[in-house]
Amino acid sequence: MELLAMLILSIAMWLPGAGAPEQREVPPLPPPFCGELDAADCQLLADSQELMAGVESMTMALQVDAAMRGIPELADEDLMFGMSMDMSVHLDPAFNEQMRALAMSGPEELLAAQDELAQMVVDFYNTLAMDMDMEMMLPGALLQVLEAEEDVVLPETMAYQTRMVDGYVYVNLDVLAESIPELGAEMASEGIEGWIGFDFVGQLEQQMSGAAPAPNTSTLESMQMGMAFNQMMADETIRALLDPYVTVERLADEERDGMPVAVFRTSVDLGSMVSNPDFTRMLREAADSMIAASGETVDQQELGAGLLGVQMLANILARSFEFEIVQAVGIEQPYVYDYGMMMEMDLSGLLTLAAMSGEDLPPELLRAKPVFSFDMDASYADYDSAPAVEAPEGAQIIPLDSMDQESMNVVS
Repeated sequence: MELLAMLILSIAMWLPGAGAPEQREVPPLPPPFCGELDAADCQLLADSQELMAGVESMTMALQVDAAMRGIPELADEDLMFGMSMDMSVHLDPAFNEQMRALAMSGPEELLAAQDELAQMVVDFYNTLAMDMDMEMMLPGALLQVLEAEEDVVLPETMAYQTRMVDGYVYVNLDVLAESIPELGAEMASEGIEGWIGFDFVGQLEQQMSGAAPAPNTSTLESMQMGMAFNQMMADETIRALLDPYVTVERLADEERDGMPVAVFRTSVDLGSMVSNPDFTRMLREAADSMIAASGETVDQQELGAGLLGVQMLANILARSFEFEIVQAVGIEQPYVYDYGMMMEMDLSGLLTLAAMSGEDLPPELLRAKPVFSFDMDASYADYDSAPAVEAPEGAQIIPLDSMDQESMNVVS
């Protein structure tokens, strides 16, 4: 269940308006990167950013594809991952503002705000309403390893249907059973079918009060580190370092459902950026922010060596790195209707570096020229008019006092 919960939180945090509350002074949104766009186009992006922060509901169709190619003896299709998702979501925009207020308060305060962050997670789940249909295609190479080493047999494609409303998570076990025949047979033998529900918020509150086993802290840690990163990206010094390497251009206008949209493409010249001496300073500032947010003590000599390694690695990867974002923004009402992100990098340099450092690489990797690619495409619609999300009728609710880690793992 932890995995499912983290996935829900991660997906929802991609969306405009997602966040959490306690009354703080809310800082203004950092301006968008505009490159050499004219003032009107830059203002359109700023208006869109402001409008999207207040969205209360929407529908979304998401497609994510990741792949590795160029490894001998492994077919490209065995190294492909895919995920498609259709989702209807309702959010409280006030959460976004208060999350940003906390994120902008500084890494030391973030570290001191553990209890507040934990309460934010509870409040987030308590107010989020979401209906999600998801299908995942797992890499064939991964399935082969799991079967050989872990004796776990999974299908190439798995489907999930999940809802969250009023603090409860609901999972359609029939959909899950169709994807995993062995699980379906086991469930049928025990008479388990249809929807089941969990009082997820109730369980979180029990864990935080010490009445239940301590929760997995990775969600809180991810939030904390992510907020530190967002603070760094809003810092004027960091933005000034990034700005010369970010190109933003307006492409030909298009239409979405009869409405005119402006299409913007943003790309990053990572090769030039990492070769600039200022990049080392940016790395250092980023590391300092992350360390402060984590509360850990780090040996400065080890940190320096680590940053040098990151600098070397970045220079190797940046030679072939391609990255761009393409988004379609309404001209009359500047909602984001499409958002696509593409990334590709040649990893051959990593293998060369590993070989030079004395790593004993498998023979097939010595001849490999691996290229990693990642594509994400999201389409948004029904702003502030998304269908209501309701608890499924006839769902079997698992009593809170019967929940344990083993039963939670059934759907994780």
